[in-house]
Amino acid sequence: MKETFLNFISQPMVIGLLIGLAVAILVWIRSLMKSSSQSAQAAEKLRTLRFEIETLQKHLHTQMQINAKGNEATLTEVEELKKQNNNLKEVLSALKSKPGRAEIRTLHLYEKAIRLMNSRAPGFGSVWESVMVDAEAEIKKEEAGILSWIRRPFIRSKNVEESAPQESSQASLPE
Repeated sequence: MKETFLNFISQPMVIGLLIGLAVAILVWIRSLMKSSSQSAQAAEKLRTLRFEIETLQKHLHTQMQINAKGNEATLTEVEELKKQNNNLKEVLSALKSKPGRAEIRTLHLYEKAIRLMNSRAPGFGSVWESVMVDAEAEIKKEEAGILSWIRRPFIRSKNVEESAPQESSQASLPE
């Protein structure tokens, strides 16, 4: 059998077939090695890309959290500024409507008008000054003297009359 086998292998067609088969096995093994190295490279590249994607997602998430906190801070600041603006508007309207503010403004307006009148009409100033001196003297007498004692009951009765005119007018009249 050994001789038959050697005789069979020594045939040129079998030798060509064996050589072709050996070359095919070598090519097949080489392609397997190449494909395994390529798949290993592809797997490594896939791992690298996944890690990079995760890193970018973490960075994006962190960036979005920072932006959200900044937006929240800006919104709270805007709300605080709106409240402060409304409070200031209310304070301003309250100050404008306070009793005495309109009177002070009117007095300031009168003072300016008087100064303009003094500069335009020369005779007005001297008469005005004498009337002002008389009015000041009368006010000082009212504040410190007998006139204030006399006028106080009548001033109080006027205030009471405004709140309840029928009852207080009969009660405050001297008999």
